[in-house]
Amino acid sequence: MRTTKALLAAALAIAAILTSAALGGAPMGPPTATLEEGQWAFGAEFGLEEMDMEASGAFTQQFAPGPPITIHQLFAVEDFESTMAFGNLAYGVCDDWDIFLRLGAADSQGDIVIRPNNSNLVESKDSFDGGYAFAWGLGTRATFCRSGPWSFGGLVQVTWFNPRESDFAVLAPSPPPLDLVGDVELEYWQTQVSLAVGYQVDTLQCWVGPFLQFIEGDMDFDGNVIDTGVVIGTTSWTTDLEESSQFGLHAGVDWELVERTNLWVEGQLTSDSWLLGIGLAFSTEETFGK
Repeated sequence: MRTTKALLAAALAIAAILTSAALGGAPMGPPTATLEEGQWAFGAEFGLEEMDMEASGAFTQQFAPGPPITIHQLFAVEDFESTMAFGNLAYGVCDDWDIFLRLGAADSQGDIVIRPNNSNLVESKDSFDGGYAFAWGLGTRATFCRSGPWSFGGLVQVTWFNPRESDFAVLAPSPPPLDLVGDVELEYWQTQVSLAVGYQVDTLQCWVGPFLQFIEGDMDFDGNVIDTGVVIGTTSWTTDLEESSQFGLHAGVDWELVERTNLWVEGQLTSDSWLLGIGLAFSTEETFGK
């Protein structure tokens, strides 16, 4: 058992290193294993999140018959609010280790800001309003140790978001003051790695602990350059999205309503994001293969 727990801790540590090198988030739920070996669970999760993100990349304009003009441009995504709903399927690999898959949908709204490249220019922004579209994720949670009512565990999860594209109209980031009108699309992965201490009181488990979140994605725009109502060229940009803050705290409560039925609520907070989540899980009475 000690060897199994050591392997679980090592697996989460390795996953944290890999995700930080590669990629906030979705609801996380309890940070310790909740199923017995071979047991299944299914349920629903809902989340409301607001965060800020940074972006930078190539901004290109082309006026016929001249060559395209490309500059490096900075962007910001501010007050980016997402509403998400997932169905969840989980499996107990062993008594101290669960894996899970989530499938659902999410929408997003916020402001996309084109930041000035020099002090002679001003910020220009417009709202992003992406409707509901498919979202999914996977993850794992493990319990490292237990002592009486206390427990210590961790979680790693990755969630993919691709809200529907949105109309976008803004002033060009460089003179002359031309209008840029087109569609913008966002696609990003959100990875979270958490640790937490839990305390059991009758049918309630409370937990609190730190977490890291990483974002990797793209923000793409295609449209036209317009001068006093006349299309005079085309424009596009392709940018890389990333998080504004990585470190945060999360806390929550898991309540066993009746046998094999649990309701949990949680909160996540970083300096540039917050998330409220709620979930309901139903576990099977019998374990697989037993």
